[in-house]
Amino acid sequence: MSDAADLRAILNQTDTSAPAIQSSSRAMMRFYDKAGGATMAVSEWRSVLQTSSLSQSLPLLYVANEVLQTSKRNRGNRFLEAFSPVLGSCLQFICGRDGSVVEKVRRVVKIWGDRRVFSMRYVMDVLGGLDSFRGGAMGMAAAPPKAATTPPKPTSPSASPVRSSVTTNSDDEDDLFGGSSDGPKLLDINIDATALSAAQSKPNPPEFGAGAKRRRSSTANSPVPLSGSTGPISKKPKALSGQNFLDLFQSIVNLDEKYKSSIGVIESIPPSYLDEGSTDIDDLVGDELTDMYKKVCQTQRNVRREHRTMYSVAVQRRDLEKEAKRYVSWLKNLAKVDDDDIEFCDKLEKKLDAISVCHEEAKSARDKRRAEESQKRVDAEATAQREAEEEERRRILDDAKMEAEAKPGMMWNRELREYQYLHDPTEESWRD
Repeated sequence: MSDAADLRAILNQTDTSAPAIQSSSRAMMRFYDKAGGATMAVSEWRSVLQTSSLSQSLPLLYVANEVLQTSKRNRGNRFLEAFSPVLGSCLQFICGRDGSVVEKVRRVVKIWGDRRVFSMRYVMDVLGGLDSFRGGAMGMAAAPPKAATTPPKPTSPSASPVRSSVTTNSDDEDDLFGGSSDGPKLLDINIDATALSAAQSKPNPPEFGAGAKRRRSSTANSPVPLSGSTGPISKKPKALSGQNFLDLFQSIVNLDEKYKSSIGVIESIPPSYLDEGSTDIDDLVGDELTDMYKKVCQTQRNVRREHRTMYSVAVQRRDLEKEAKRYVSWLKNLAKVDDDDIEFCDKLEKKLDAISVCHEEAKSARDKRRAEESQKRVDAEATAQREAEEEERRRILDDAKMEAEAKPGMMWNRELREYQYLHDPTEESWRD
């Protein structure tokens, strides 16, 4: 099993106990010294968070908190750099799943600011993204009027295939992400409902009264109200920042995945349901015909549900595109600043090239001067050593000369070749 798989298995076992949180954080910290390890560990953490149960969301946040503080305090900034692009969207994902943990999530973010794990500007941006979840809010958008989510119905069983597409105002003519208006759009939907139109003959339940069905409210699939329609007052636009820009594109990626999922559901409809010339249904009787009818009704409900989902995706994408246009001038200013920096670097490089002409000569002169000074020091040390040796030799000769001179009462001994004191007969011998 690979290291990433081991980490994923450990993170999947995380619960609210302190030993489990510490074990998961230590498993992530083991990736710190590997090349690209912090980014891979954060990617695994995010994948586990997106597929985790509701009760695991908060423990996984505590794991990230432990990793961030430990990394900042003892190791370095690799995990901070890996977490910062995805942390805002992950926290919004946690609060969107469970509104009861919003204040706990905000408390963790405030701890990052108090302990200087992240800059206060980054912390304020993250807290601003969580404001919409306070007070019981469960999503970024309010529920639209019900009529806006009901797909059109075919007028007769022989109706031609229904072509459902999202229509927006002139802002979509210069779509930033889907190309020009003449080309194909991302959310163009073609649904052949000829074979499904037979299910339309089923009488719809009354809107009110004893037989009325209870409608389910779905916040996840509710589209954002179009600008100009009756709805809640739009929030104040977010500040232009790098984190918000990354969150914007992450939201677009999530919408694309949601759209592809809906397309997959629609493409999974059996081809026999869409084949107008199919004769299999003519041979069905009794329970088989009832089962087929139930399947067709369920397929029709799935198509309607996915239609509402794709409508919601289209409206949210339109709003994100309008939001992205606000960043154009901001990005141009950043590009201008980069151009100024590049121009400054070019000028500095030219000055360095001009200085390099005389650099070699100056370097040669410096090396020559250093060599001469080193040679002078060597000669001075040798001279001082010779003088010390000469002084020591003269001192020894002087001592030897003084010892060699005859003193009163001494005579030269030819055999021993040295001066000796004469024997004084008056002195008593020590033997006497």
